Amino acid sequence: MQSDSQQPRRRKNQRQANTATATATATDTEAALTATHSSAGKPLTRAKRISQAIANRDLTTLKLLARTGDGFQTIRLRRRAWPLLLNFRSLTDAGNRAVPHPDEGQLALDIPRTGLPQSPEYRRDASAAKRRQGQLGEVVRAVLRSYPWLSYYQGFHELSLTFLSVFGSERPAIEAAKMVSLFLMRDAMSSDLDLVLKQLNLLYSLLETTSPKLHALLTELDVPAFFAISWVLTWFAHDLEEFQDICRIYDFLVTMPPMQVIYMAAAMLKRNEEDILAYDRDFAIIHTGLVKLPGRIRNWHAIIEDSYYMQIEFPPAKLQHMGQIILPKLSAVNTYEATWRRLDPARPMAFESLLPAVRNGRHPLAGNVDSSAEGGRINRMAGVIDLTNSAQKARNLALQHKWPLMVATVASATMLMYAWMLMQQLQIHP
Repeated sequence: MQSDSQQPRRRKNQRQANTATATATATDTEAALTATHSSAGKPLTRAKRISQAIANRDLTTLKLLARTGDGFQTIRLRRRAWPLLLNFRSLTDAGNRAVPHPDEGQLALDIPRTGLPQSPEYRRDASAAKRRQGQLGEVVRAVLRSYPWLSYYQGFHELSLTFLSVFGSERPAIEAAKMVSLFLMRDAMSSDLDLVLKQLNLLYSLLETTSPKLHALLTELDVPAFFAISWVLTWFAHDLEEFQDICRIYDFLVTMPPMQVIYMAAAMLKRNEEDILAYDRDFAIIHTGLVKLPGRIRNWHAIIEDSYYMQIEFPPAKLQHMGQIILPKLSAVNTYEATWRRLDPARPMAFESLLPAVRNGRHPLAGNVDSSAEGGRINRMAGVIDLTNSAQKARNLALQHKWPLMVATVASATMLMYAWMLMQQLQIHP
């Protein structure tokens, strides 16, 4: 009979063996695809392999190429690959696009201040940027009006902007934003962000196993996982300046189930664990350093690979059990496999047929939204980002002028403001 001390070791060894098997299988598959040759016997270039997989509708190869190397490489190839991977035209039209959505007031405020990807066209012609912002408004409004039970959150426009920038026109961008909002980001588009908050707590459950020292530091200083909220809500689009890096991440995430970005966050933190542990043990310094971490990453491929195998080792169902944080049955995380496999562009269906029936024009996931109060719902992500940016600017100014007392004051103010914000904006329902 095994002792209690031997059982955790056996479970760990079994977990490592399962992961090693999955890794070996994936590596063998990748090696086989890498060895693909043309009819002339010469190895195919990556671009030709992508084009060939698109022509053959070979989703297995496309998903592998999205995960490895530099992804789909170019805008032109992404315009051909993403529609296949996102199951374009698998859903019938829904909603009435002539009827405004109650959240369009907030959208109208966000669009003019949306930063566009760096482009010579936008630098030369200010009207080009204004036209693109107008297109972005059309994309987001089309999604919200088609599915009025979805709620807009600040950050969804940045997610949609990536699709618009890749496809260059509204129609395919709307299709991409629609599929992502319904199947991958639906938890964030309910009447509040409670499900997203639970996913952020699952990030800490993941860190407890994969990066115990880092987890211990963050819990000791009581640093909540809100440093990662824009990562989750925008798929890092809010946090990165290089559009190519954003596209590389999106290549991967459009092929994966919901919450894969949580695994990416854990993988990034794990790879930078030593640097984070070397920070001064100060709440404001650590929180600010974590918020800025994505901008310092130079090797997203390694993080993508790590997160892929982390998800194999700790799939969402297992992670929920580990963290004792159970997402609702209708969460996009828990319904993805059952709903996604039913999609078929040859036989479009209504999204509502995949989940319980809509009642009174509102989907059960939407909860109760007071649409009469335009500013009634507090935008959590905006508050976190604005607070962090303001605190960082003040701290940098203090350091520049060598004002130690000011540094301490800013750090204390950051903690007080953050605590107030948590109490006011981020109350998690049981």
